[in-house]
Amino acid sequence: MSSDELTTIAQKAARGGLFLFIGNTSSTVILAVGIIIVARLLGPSSYGLYTLTFVIPMLLVSLSDAGINFALVRLPARLMAEGDHARASRLIRLGFLLKLSISTAAFFVCYFGSATIATTVLNRPELAPFLRLASLVIVFQAIYDATSNSFIGQDRMKNSAIIQIIQAILKGTLGPAFVLIGLGITGAILGYVVALATAGLAGATILFTKGARSLGQIDSSAPRELSELLGYSLPLYLATILAVFLTQYQNIVLAHFASNVEIGNWGATWNFTTLMMILIYPVTTAMFPMFSKMDPKNRRSDLARGFVRAVKYTSLLMIPASVAVMTFSRDLIYLTYGSGYTFAPQYLVLLSALYLLTAISYLVLGSFLNGVGATETVVKMSLLTLAIYLPLGPALAWVWGPYGLLVAYILSSATSTVYGTRQASAKFDARPDLKAGGRILLAALAAAVPTLGLIELDGAGTGAVNLIVGGLLYLLLYLTLAPILGAVDKQDILNLRTLLSGTRAVSTLLKPVLDFELKLVSSVREK
Repeated sequence: MSSDELTTIAQKAARGGLFLFIGNTSSTVILAVGIIIVARLLGPSSYGLYTLTFVIPMLLVSLSDAGINFALVRLPARLMAEGDHARASRLIRLGFLLKLSISTAAFFVCYFGSATIATTVLNRPELAPFLRLASLVIVFQAIYDATSNSFIGQDRMKNSAIIQIIQAILKGTLGPAFVLIGLGITGAILGYVVALATAGLAGATILFTKGARSLGQIDSSAPRELSELLGYSLPLYLATILAVFLTQYQNIVLAHFASNVEIGNWGATWNFTTLMMILIYPVTTAMFPMFSKMDPKNRRSDLARGFVRAVKYTSLLMIPASVAVMTFSRDLIYLTYGSGYTFAPQYLVLLSALYLLTAISYLVLGSFLNGVGATETVVKMSLLTLAIYLPLGPALAWVWGPYGLLVAYILSSATSTVYGTRQASAKFDARPDLKAGGRILLAALAAAVPTLGLIELDGAGTGAVNLIVGGLLYLLLYLTLAPILGAVDKQDILNLRTLLSGTRAVSTLLKPVLDFELKLVSSVREK
């Protein structure tokens, strides 16, 4: 792979990331408004019950995936890069049908076992009727996910963004509407189900009807292709089971160690991470097929170079975003959810600290390892995370409640990330630039100091003024300090210009920022 080929792949990833960013940003804003309205209408206690209702259905969503979501991205991306479009299309159809079959079985388990699950697992018998309704999510989420990932694997990011926006509009409006007409928790759940069903079925229609000519039929080669699909997906399935079990396990621990009010605050905090996902989702999703197209055997140096750049450029975006959320946590929570969510700002500070690990490849590592097929390392990382979190989570929750769970989550995630980074270095010569990561973190923290001072001097208290004025100050300080402290250099800016050249709108929009950074870099070098 020549340097030009690597640049072309990166440019396609950037363009695909733009579509995903547009779709994810639009849907996130709409969903955030809808979730906030639902949380305000229900109140902390009822919202806590609403949050608990989805613990088991979402756990079964992941358990019924069998790693197929990953396979629907990597295998078609790799095969299409090799020119084998027919085989890529057959794998998509096969993976879709397999995922739908497994999720249907999981739906029956949740629906008919709702009373037992509500009583023994969630410690809330009154959740049984809500759980039966929410179990429909298992099937419709499978259709939605399979469709979205199939689009991504085919480099049809625009279609993935479209169904994401459809789902968000319906979910953000139907849920609050049903609650307002008096349906309460049932209405909030019903809005979620209807939105997911509509978006998933619309996406499947686009995939299989409008794209019928490009999707191959399943034939006698199905057993061989099924073996290839499962050979890649099953190790990741184990990793997914462990990771999602960990996420839902913390909710089960909360059900025994926290009040409904604390759980409501916890749910509001995790919902607020959608602000971070605006940036995280398009970056990590676009990088997955990008790394899948690179041959780790023949182009080891190019792959390692792509990894270094991905970690650094993701850090330039995510580390200051994380520090900004930590800085404005109180304003963000109180302005959106209201002052009744008194625990959420502290929870949000701790949770946002997790993304500082981006400097050691936290957000890039999964896309990289999955893309190059190093599934055994992904499984070992998940096992390590779980081994640390299982005993540490309840122990710290018993002492500190939800704060303890967050600390345990960060510690276990940091440990597995360090392990995975060492494996990527040993097997692929792919290692993050820790010095650059440290400078990015320093620039972000330095920019936060005067911003915090401004917030403390604001006599108006918390709210939009702090977010707008303080946010602009923080952004200006970070953009100024990043080149001064060496977080970015001239080559980084030129690389970013090249990557964005395929997306004219973004390139035009960010040109003044990149020009500003280039002038500062040149000024620093002259001194």
